[in-house]
Amino acid sequence: MIDQSTEGGGGQASGSRVLLGLSGGVDSMASAILLEAQGYDVTAVTLWTWQEDMQDQSRLERARNSARRLGIPHRILDVRQAFYDRVITPFVDDWKQGLTPNPCVMCNPEFKFRTMKDLADELDCQYLATGHYARLSRTDAGSRLMRAAHHYQDQSYFLYRLPAALLDRLLFPVGTRSKDQVRQLAGQYGDPVADVRDSQDLCFIGKNQLKDFLFRQGVESGPGSFVDVSDQVIGQHSGSWQFTIGQRRHLGQSFGRRMTVLAIDHQRNRVTLGEEEEAFTQRMWLTDLVFPADPPDTMSCLVQLRSQGKPLEVSVTINRDRAEATLEFQEPARITSPGQSAVFYDGDLVLGGGIVSRVQP
Repeated sequence: MIDQSTEGGGGQASGSRVLLGLSGGVDSMASAILLEAQGYDVTAVTLWTWQEDMQDQSRLERARNSARRLGIPHRILDVRQAFYDRVITPFVDDWKQGLTPNPCVMCNPEFKFRTMKDLADELDCQYLATGHYARLSRTDAGSRLMRAAHHYQDQSYFLYRLPAALLDRLLFPVGTRSKDQVRQLAGQYGDPVADVRDSQDLCFIGKNQLKDFLFRQGVESGPGSFVDVSDQVIGQHSGSWQFTIGQRRHLGQSFGRRMTVLAIDHQRNRVTLGEEEEAFTQRMWLTDLVFPADPPDTMSCLVQLRSQGKPLEVSVTINRDRAEATLEFQEPARITSPGQSAVFYDGDLVLGGGIVSRVQP
């Protein structure tokens, strides 16, 4: 039985046209089912983004089959060149500069949702929908992004940079559902991906293939040294670009004890390692700030440094002249790499966020 109530902060259906991003996965399939049950007139689009292997072709075929099974209009949009220019190239450039970017965070506002919005306007669709696990709060002042009802699968971290004006047109149909409920719903319609395990990989990089991908894109630095916190050489590596701050696994050699990457000097091609207890900080700085409303100069809130990380209590001071935020943690926080996102929350409400630029040693 499908709940006819509004899903994920949706608007009034009554035959309203909605453009759904149909990925070929179970979440967007279930979203289509829910939208149709609520009375929306659904058109689906699948973005053809990558071309290096058969994985994308398989995804496109699954999306075709899902649309055919539901009997909804469907089109595949070839955006491979635009995806390379607007997502892959900045991702690679950031790595070359010694950052550890999160391409999904930037792809959503700069590419995926912008592309969908343009098509929705062309097709006279009032709404856009995706299978993301997030919710929306609708008020007279506008729409605000919120965590999914089930926090363990929340994806609001990846969506915090979406512009406020776009939120008014968005629908997240599965935002109030658990993953089990979503799989069960898709399974009732004979969806063969209903029981497929979720992938945690980037859409353009397979499992454990990041180093090979970056090397093919021209990111390399040659042999360098591992050093300890006293700057004493304790080992060798094949290039500092392949490591990230906070990394504990796949260091390429054994040091007799568990070591963590504490710092990276790409100019000297040196990677500083230390004990896990040294991998914590009280302060970090953010740039490239995004807030749906003008924030106060100081605030206390929760911050999340990883997509599934534990929310941490933090005091935030915003320097408007430098467009920078300073974070002071109530308890020491595990270090994260410059280039990653820090997202602010008030309970389930997303307050904004920014990109980590510096971490206090």
